[in-house]
Amino acid sequence: MTFLAIFLLLLSPCFAQKVKIEKNDGVTIVRNPKKPAKVPGAPRSLTLQEDLCIGAASGDEDYMFAELRSVQVDEDEDIIVLDWRYNVVKVFDKDGKHIRTFGKHGQGPGEIQGPSRMYLKGGKDIGILDDANSRFSYFSKEGECLSETSLGKHAMIFRAIPDSRGFIYGDDISMDGMIGKYSVHKFDREFNPVMTVATLEEPIRLQELEPIRASLKWLVMANDRFVWAMTNEYILHILDPSGKLIKKIIKDYGRKRVSEKEKEKITKEYLEGRPQRARYKIVFPKHYPPIDYFRCDDEGRIYVRTYERDSRGQIKWDVFDEEGRYILSFFHPDEDILFVIKNNKAYSMIPESEEEGIPLVKRYRMIWN
Repeated sequence: MTFLAIFLLLLSPCFAQKVKIEKNDGVTIVRNPKKPAKVPGAPRSLTLQEDLCIGAASGDEDYMFAELRSVQVDEDEDIIVLDWRYNVVKVFDKDGKHIRTFGKHGQGPGEIQGPSRMYLKGGKDIGILDDANSRFSYFSKEGECLSETSLGKHAMIFRAIPDSRGFIYGDDISMDGMIGKYSVHKFDREFNPVMTVATLEEPIRLQELEPIRASLKWLVMANDRFVWAMTNEYILHILDPSGKLIKKIIKDYGRKRVSEKEKEKITKEYLEGRPQRARYKIVFPKHYPPIDYFRCDDEGRIYVRTYERDSRGQIKWDVFDEEGRYILSFFHPDEDILFVIKNNKAYSMIPESEEEGIPLVKRYRMIWN
């Protein structure tokens, strides 16, 4: 083969889009290029087609939301919605018909006062993190309180996600002098710490606010594996249920600069309705992080939301297959927060829709080509 032929081969799309998979000390390393890889048998595109929308501005209160916090889908494909302001959980069947609403505001047994997050254990029991009552509770879909556990000294947990075996992952912030430590812990059913699975440390800047900053994102996968990433680098770390690192998914990416126009827009939105923030210095990085957040489906795929946009302002999502190979990207409206991807359907919540001006829950059919 001549030098020219070798040079042209190196520049060819097929060569440039090759995924490299290797083993290093028992850890699988999957290195992905900037563009999707050509994986035999894998789909090349994904379209989300809306097939259900729940939410109303007036009329039947069963279909009205005040402030959405979580959306989950159980093994029957019933849609479970947490409304933080109303302190209630609303359950809808797969056709969008309201089944029931439960949740009594208060501090007593089985009552809810400040539910910030909701996740399902094993696709069934409804786990609710109640900040105001400093406890984690399980409810049945019928609204029966199955158990309540005090958070004790872990009352500052932001999220609490159970795995199928009842262990609970939660995150909190602590300080060591002027160093802030954001950590994710694994707890048993009684909220006793089992291990710390991921930690981010950074200096505390008292007079500064950062609307765009590096953070630690994490989720519990359907098979009880744990995945986390630092958003300032495109590396997904996957741990087995025992906490052992088993895989790293790495993707090459182009850096997207934060323009002055974007800084002005973000600053305006960041200060709107929060006059106390005006006394702080608003600080921006030169570039957006490669990762905003991510979601996992029930088949082992990972969907990463980036900061890249198309000409219509829609957000780019990268999709990795169960092996960790980057197979495709798709674009989706910015306001639409994908929450659950299950049974080849995507479920989202919209805090305030642009057209209706009200909170909505949507479901999309996933069309792979």
